[in-house]
Amino acid sequence: MKIKILIVALLCLSLLSTTALAADGSTGNRIWDAAQEPSLEYSWSPLSYSGFYYDLDSGEGSEMLTVKLDSYSDRSIEEDDLVYSTRPIETGFERDEWGSFQIIGFMAERYFAGYSDNTAFADEVSLISDSQLAKVLINDDDEKSLFTGSSLVLQEGYVLDITEVDLNGNKVFITLKKNGVQVDSTVIASNQDYVYKTRIGSTDDFPLIAVHLDTIFRGTESNAVFIKGIFQVSDSYISVNAGDKYGRMTVDTVAPERITMSNPDVINLNAGRTIDIMGKLKFVVADDTVLRFAPVVDMKEPGTYELRGTVSDGPFNWTSLNFEGFYYNIDEGIGTESLEVKALNGRTIGAENLVYSTRAQQVSFDHSAWGQFEVIGFLAQKYFAGYPDNGFTKAVSIVSQGQLSKVLIDNDDKKSVYPGSALVLEEGYVLEVVEVDLNGDKVRVSLKKNGEEVDTSILGSNKDYVYKTEMGASEDVPQIAVHFNEIFRGREFDAIFIQGIFQISEDYLTLEGSDRFGRMEVASISEDGIVLENRNSVSLTKDNVIDLMGDISIKVADSDTLRYYPFVMTTTSSSEQLSIEMPDTITAGTSVDIKVASQGAAVEGAVVKFDNVQKGTTSNEGILSVVLSETGTFKVTAEKEGYVTGTLNVEVISAEDATKKLDIEISPETVFAGDAISISVKKAIGGEPVGGAALYYDGSAIGTTSAEGMLSYTPKDAGIHKVRVEANGFLPAELTFEVEAAENMFRYSDLVIDPAIAEQGKPVTVSANVANTGTSAGEVKVELLVNGNVTDTQNISLAAGEEKTVEFTATADQPGTVDVQIGDQKGSFDVTAKTPFVGMVAAMVIVMMAAAFRGRRNKE
Repeated sequence: MKIKILIVALLCLSLLSTTALAADGSTGNRIWDAAQEPSLEYSWSPLSYSGFYYDLDSGEGSEMLTVKLDSYSDRSIEEDDLVYSTRPIETGFERDEWGSFQIIGFMAERYFAGYSDNTAFADEVSLISDSQLAKVLINDDDEKSLFTGSSLVLQEGYVLDITEVDLNGNKVFITLKKNGVQVDSTVIASNQDYVYKTRIGSTDDFPLIAVHLDTIFRGTESNAVFIKGIFQVSDSYISVNAGDKYGRMTVDTVAPERITMSNPDVINLNAGRTIDIMGKLKFVVADDTVLRFAPVVDMKEPGTYELRGTVSDGPFNWTSLNFEGFYYNIDEGIGTESLEVKALNGRTIGAENLVYSTRAQQVSFDHSAWGQFEVIGFLAQKYFAGYPDNGFTKAVSIVSQGQLSKVLIDNDDKKSVYPGSALVLEEGYVLEVVEVDLNGDKVRVSLKKNGEEVDTSILGSNKDYVYKTEMGASEDVPQIAVHFNEIFRGREFDAIFIQGIFQISEDYLTLEGSDRFGRMEVASISEDGIVLENRNSVSLTKDNVIDLMGDISIKVADSDTLRYYPFVMTTTSSSEQLSIEMPDTITAGTSVDIKVASQGAAVEGAVVKFDNVQKGTTSNEGILSVVLSETGTFKVTAEKEGYVTGTLNVEVISAEDATKKLDIEISPETVFAGDAISISVKKAIGGEPVGGAALYYDGSAIGTTSAEGMLSYTPKDAGIHKVRVEANGFLPAELTFEVEAAENMFRYSDLVIDPAIAEQGKPVTVSANVANTGTSAGEVKVELLVNGNVTDTQNISLAAGEEKTVEFTATADQPGTVDVQIGDQKGSFDVTAKTPFVGMVAAMVIVMMAAAFRGRRNKE
């Protein structure tokens, strides 16, 4: 009886413990959905939200955000009910020999917090102790070669000049410049670190830049310095002090170990709003009667971002609620995908224990007047599945035919185009506005694909242009739809206002049973959805990135403790990228027109800034005229909600210098050692060629430009080089560029794996073609990588234009999927377990033969 009572007590404690874990609000979901009845005190941690900094290897995260609500219909976050905290954590330099430094996530961005006692080239220095944070600009361990007279171009205007190598070839004299002004110079020996220290705010002797000079080479024709390891912190810091306000949040405490913030005022979670919380961190609220909201990071800036799912240490089910990479429509609460690890045997996911499923659902067009269409998430991509029967078109289903098409454009932004201009769509399609009729109520348009007209039409105001095509077994599928909102005919110009664009890809995906996508295989296709399973086991080997299927990969910690998560890498879409059209060089005091466009269409109301100073907004023609009096180099930005910010660097020069400024251009854009290049010298204003200009390559004269301002030259050495031009009556000009190594001339293709399925211990042949696409002969070391490790190499020589097939043998001792790679060609093969029956038969045959042999010997 006592034992039974003890067991019951332990069970009760276990239940209480489980309840406590659930009550802390950390469910692992990014989406807070009232319909799911989550905790009213809810936390987003680095484990559950990919916007917060998290070090998978150490299992440490930096940021935490907690919200308190009074009920599931409460749309008000009361004062101090949104609490944010962050702390510095240790992370390693890319150059392992330098140890580690402190980094901190702050408002969903990464900042440098300080050097620790684990930093090799610096004493312990804490920026956060001085209430300061700065961005890490460079942290890499790539090898770079620089030649005498050339420069290592760093960030924020810093340039490290390789001035001279000493006669013995073991030291180099270097100078560091900021915006052309020398700030430091020194002599460094080989295998030493160059460290530039300066004052950052209230922090003295702060190591801002570290560069490891690996080897110094002095030759008969050229001298070179080989660099391996660069680290740079921004000298533009932010101050963080108690009482500072960031968006809707105010700093409560700043200490070396933690920063905390809370909301001093009520935050209303009104339906359909995107709320700036702090920095790039926002709350997006569903446009629905049911309260749904989630943190998001503003990703308008061009770049590549990692979207990950909740970190797990065992079996787990990822959905669109906890994996940001999956398609999710927050307004309608619709997600279609899930990925489930049903069971783990140590670090191994057994066959059919990794299951991916998705199903089609109806969502609204961004242009709401069009009604709805069917969408399905597939392999973390949004696909078109069909049209229901609505006002836009008759019912069309392509998913029922086992087909999926990518949704390329779905937006409702207002755009203005003009006769003679064009609306740039995807996949080579362009909708040209030919002319407006005399009455100003109709417009003639022409649809072209790669320059060839495929359709033409005449439309009136408030009408839809629809281009239909055949897609597999489905006929008359609307591929492109554009809503012409208004047509304007004026005395001086005509304009057409478009609001609503939808386009699906004509390159559709066809699915059939047993089709394979990476490590996954189609298990079923039906009206209910698509299911994929792993046919072979998947090993969660530590410090590994597993290409699972499509864009979805799994990252595993470099730790003896299992930690892993799925992720996709996404690049900010260029379809809504703002472009800036204006001269690169401007004369001070003159007016210049800045044109802002997107997809070829003018963008009205875009905010134009010069070095973060607002100069105005664009007109309905997408143009802003400015007059600049201050000289210097400026970063011009164009911003508008819903668009990717456009940037352009321009130089404003004095009227006196306008006639003296030179520009240098080098073609081709990518230069290989041994290839001839063309160097062009022109006037910065006007672009007229300059003949007779003296050119210097790494400080050595290489000739003068022709009357057309041109000179040809062939760089011999890979690395970073500098071209300088001098001409009578002009200011000297310089251009630093990189010459890539000859091995970059080799291209890989046609990876072949034979057989695709092999028994464990049996060899598999892996081959690929290697071609020399350069202009000179060369030798390349070809490597075979098996599961990320180099297992074999071959050196082959190829003449210019020659192609050879290189062949390796790979063997795996354990069942599962084996990844192989030659160059940039990747593939995999499956390894099955040895068949016991075959082994037993072989053993029996051997025993019988041995017995027969012994019998014969005995008879003899």
